[in-house]
Amino acid sequence: MSPTDTAHSPFVTPPGFTTVPTPATDVVVPEAFSRWDPGQRRGYLAQRAINAAEGRTVAFAYDCVSRSTQNDQRRDPLDTAATMVSASMALSRRGAFRLVATAIELTERLPLTATLLTTGWIGVDAAHAIAEETALVEDRLMPELDRRISEGLAPTRRRTHPPRIGPLRKMLSKHVASCDPVGADARAQQARREQNVKMTPVTGDLALLTATLSAVDGLEITERIEALVRTAATDDPRSIGQLRAAGLLALSRGWTCLPAPDGDHPTDPDAMAAARRVVIHAYDDGDADFRGLFVAGYGPVSRFTSDELQRFARRRLDAIDTLADPDSEASRRYNPSEALARFCRGRDGTCVFPGCQTPADKTDLDHIIPFDHDDPQRGGYTTSDDLGSICRTHHRLKTDGIWAYYRSTDGDYVWIHGPNHPDKDPGTRVITTPTGPLAEFGAPRHPERSRLQKEAAEAGRTGDGIPGSQRQPHTRHRRASERRYLRAQAEQRLHAAEREPGSQSAA
Repeated sequence: MSPTDTAHSPFVTPPGFTTVPTPATDVVVPEAFSRWDPGQRRGYLAQRAINAAEGRTVAFAYDCVSRSTQNDQRRDPLDTAATMVSASMALSRRGAFRLVATAIELTERLPLTATLLTTGWIGVDAAHAIAEETALVEDRLMPELDRRISEGLAPTRRRTHPPRIGPLRKMLSKHVASCDPVGADARAQQARREQNVKMTPVTGDLALLTATLSAVDGLEITERIEALVRTAATDDPRSIGQLRAAGLLALSRGWTCLPAPDGDHPTDPDAMAAARRVVIHAYDDGDADFRGLFVAGYGPVSRFTSDELQRFARRRLDAIDTLADPDSEASRRYNPSEALARFCRGRDGTCVFPGCQTPADKTDLDHIIPFDHDDPQRGGYTTSDDLGSICRTHHRLKTDGIWAYYRSTDGDYVWIHGPNHPDKDPGTRVITTPTGPLAEFGAPRHPERSRLQKEAAEAGRTGDGIPGSQRQPHTRHRRASERRYLRAQAEQRLHAAEREPGSQSAA
């Protein structure tokens, strides 16, 4: 069979799936489009169609906000809308909230720019950048800013592709500073709050560290690493990239010289033990065909890396047979034991809400059937069959009755609309699967617990919710308060700068 035949072979839908047609959308293309060669037309049209489809996700997110606002005045509609987006699109919690925020900004404050998204000219990444850079601009100034942005982005005979994110952000900064200097200053202050360091697992037992810092701090750290690199011996076999990575590790350990290629201190072999005061938890499933460890907060690592870790490791063995016993004394206590908590988080891997990627070690252990503090004999029980790992946000929405869930007999989590869901559909079922290193042991030991959990979920037994006195203001109100606060601080700084001696001459 030729590659061409393979590319056009009919798609066979897997069991449980079918195909449906997707909506066709008119997209914007240059007038010269018809004169392009067929390959260029196909590639260009494919990108415009992708952008237009991303525009429909923004429209869907705003529709979720509208339904949540109309049908539930008590709970935060943006929280609810974000979970609807997560469940439908398998987005992370942060990704869903970001899409909801962008949908609100573009729909309510940037309608001209929004049309560039719906017609496929720009994609959702550009929409996010525009929404974030203009979020602190005063409402009365938005029509003029919207006009400038849309005109600056709109396709022209010379501009057959939209600008990339870097040039786009520069253009946005220029327009925001021109229309609303206070808003531009407030945005710079807000950006400082977004400083962060993240670790992302990549292939080969490596991790990608990304840091969002102020420009000055970023330069300082870079220069310190380069200074350490310059201490390397002339015959050091490592590449410049490896030396920089070693320099970052030296900063972490408080060393004034680079680690040796094997990671040890070049002059003090005992310095490694003193530096490694960080505790790393790893799981070994006990398989005789040992293939490596699962490192909490990272994921699976190979035998090569496992052997390195086990030079410093202390082993602890936990039997899991008793963790599911509903008749044990521990099952009547609200707080799980350390062994039970480790097993449940090692089984689930992440928050078990659809799309959520919060690591399990940063989640709550939720009683799927609410724990009865007055009469623990009535359940739900504190066992491995009855606990699920849920991040604080989704735990709150489950307890509030927006969502409910239960564990199936094969260990999957089945999510359904709770009694307070704004768009309740009894037929909705969204399934998530445990992804932790102990997932193969995830099936309930007592299948009748699954039946009881399903009955409780379908009956709307999700918990008591958050008392009204403890509820925070809705996200939309918090965002408005933050906008007022940051703008007030920016105005104070600008007025103070104007009063400084010599400020007029400098201007």
